[in-house]
Amino acid sequence: MVMAKSLTIAKVSNHIPEDLAFSVLYKLPLKSLKRFGCVSKTWSLLFQNPNFLSKFRNNFISIPHSYYNDTSLLLNQVMYNHNNSQVYSSMHSLFGEKYENRLKLEFPNPFQQEDPFFNILCCGSITGILCLSQHDKVILWNQTTDEFKVIPPSSAESSVPPHWDAFTFVYGFGYDHVSDDYKIIRDVSFYEITDQNRLPSDVQWEDVWSTSQTYYEPLWEIYSLRCNSWRKIDVDIPRDWEVSAENGLFMDGICHWFSSCKNNGEDEHFLVSFDLTNEVSFATLIPLDLDIDVNEKCNLVERQLIMLNGSIASISWYLHTSIFHISVLGELGVKESWTKLFVFGPLPYIEYPIGAGKNGHIFFSKKDGGPPVYFDLITQMIEELGGVKGAHYSQVIIYKENLLSIGGINH
Repeated sequence: MVMAKSLTIAKVSNHIPEDLAFSVLYKLPLKSLKRFGCVSKTWSLLFQNPNFLSKFRNNFISIPHSYYNDTSLLLNQVMYNHNNSQVYSSMHSLFGEKYENRLKLEFPNPFQQEDPFFNILCCGSITGILCLSQHDKVILWNQTTDEFKVIPPSSAESSVPPHWDAFTFVYGFGYDHVSDDYKIIRDVSFYEITDQNRLPSDVQWEDVWSTSQTYYEPLWEIYSLRCNSWRKIDVDIPRDWEVSAENGLFMDGICHWFSSCKNNGEDEHFLVSFDLTNEVSFATLIPLDLDIDVNEKCNLVERQLIMLNGSIASISWYLHTSIFHISVLGELGVKESWTKLFVFGPLPYIEYPIGAGKNGHIFFSKKDGGPPVYFDLITQMIEELGGVKGAHYSQVIIYKENLLSIGGINH
């Protein structure tokens, strides 16, 4: 009798009411939830439960994340004329609850240009140092102290004959806390000049043809601010020429960017992650998170990498549409840990995302070229950035102030 009673108590104590379990589970990190899916069938289907998904999303967005401590938003814009040449570029720091306060910033001008313009790598901006590029030139800029440093060329760029061009592409930038160093990773490829008018004056066209069988292998390089030099690294990283230099992230010593390749004739998309300390890379496959539509099956899938409340996220959409899908990565290297949390749209007059802020704000450019807008994932409302002009190209960047002197590292 006593034994039967104790077994009954044990059985009751092992049962957790579903509503109580949900009230705990929706507050857990995505990585933990994915792992707990093996506990029961109900838990494995949590994200198919609309009630649970709604609670998890709201909690995910509303809880402040340390990633955004002491940060502000930078809005970079470029306007072109009908000849597709640059008319002006501008950068503003945005702050305030609805980004109503703006401060115009001036780009550094190391080359004494009339209107300097640089591509800005989103990757690493959270460190307080911005990595800027202009053609084959790279500049590090501390916007807080207005100090900049022009990065020297590498020996690889000058190792080929004068009738060859070196093409460089920066993929990542960030801070290595182990060596207390800022690093840049880039790809270098070489192309033979086939236009006679572009040849240096001391090179004869006949000499070019006599060496036309020569081929120079592409390579990967890493720059160390502490050493102020580039060096070749032996890594197996796929090269994707469709990747955007602005579409990258840096978090916890690792640079991330999107890439793709062909596998059995099919496009395979994945997240490339490069550890700045160990100088190794690994990939996380990305599933097709869009709803398959027979009307869109021939349309191109667009993706952008964003940081969503301190988590790596992918926002994807079919080209020329305005329905957006956001999936969040729970664990690096695990394809199954991508979880679709948000689907919204169609959004009228919206063209494509230009970045993400905190509090679940996703920024977009407009089809009519008007001022950028942001979409609030919680309220599902669209707000326009007041007092900001429209532009042909806009980019929103998370930036953290840093009073460290660039020269303090480079010594």
